[in-house]
Amino acid sequence: MGNRRMGLGRMEALLEAVDRDLNLANSTLTNCTITTSQLATFSGGILNSSITVSNATSADIDVSTVTGDHKVITTGTFAADIILPQATAGNAGMCIQVMLAAASAASGTIRIGFLESGDTVMEGIIVLSSTGALMDSIPLASAKVILLDADNVALAGGAEGSMYSFYYQEADKVFAYCNGAITAGTPALGGGAQSTTGIS
Repeated sequence: MGNRRMGLGRMEALLEAVDRDLNLANSTLTNCTITTSQLATFSGGILNSSITVSNATSADIDVSTVTGDHKVITTGTFAADIILPQATAGNAGMCIQVMLAAASAASGTIRIGFLESGDTVMEGIIVLSSTGALMDSIPLASAKVILLDADNVALAGGAEGSMYSFYYQEADKVFAYCNGAITAGTPALGGGAQSTTGIS
């Protein structure tokens, strides 16, 4: 039949009709970025294997170089600092979660937060619960760290089951939802649960 010319409009219509499903069954994608202006659906779910499980007791847990969503799980009687990444425009949208699978020490000096040398602060809320459905909460206001103690009614928790989520908003700003627990007593959160002085 020879060569037939096809108009641009017809070519665009044909390309638009192409099925865009991509079957990646049994495939592994490494260091990939998915960019779409449409809703992306993953029927099998997404496994984020970026995790730090630590049974450290006196050594700091430093995740300050993490660049994507990350989970930290402590399994020992933790008594040091957990150092989080500084917030930048490039890591906006990142979430770091810290979960205590074992109670922290009762020293009152355990910190989760940012280095003093940076400008990142957290805003949000600390919710503290105890046995018998007792609860208290206070807002976080430009804090660089929260302080933990598994037994202290005035700090940000630290008993087994405590969970702290840090959502990176923009340069130097993180929203924190701190859901702490203590082993006994009536929660009475005070200013000592947070500090504007970072980790040095």
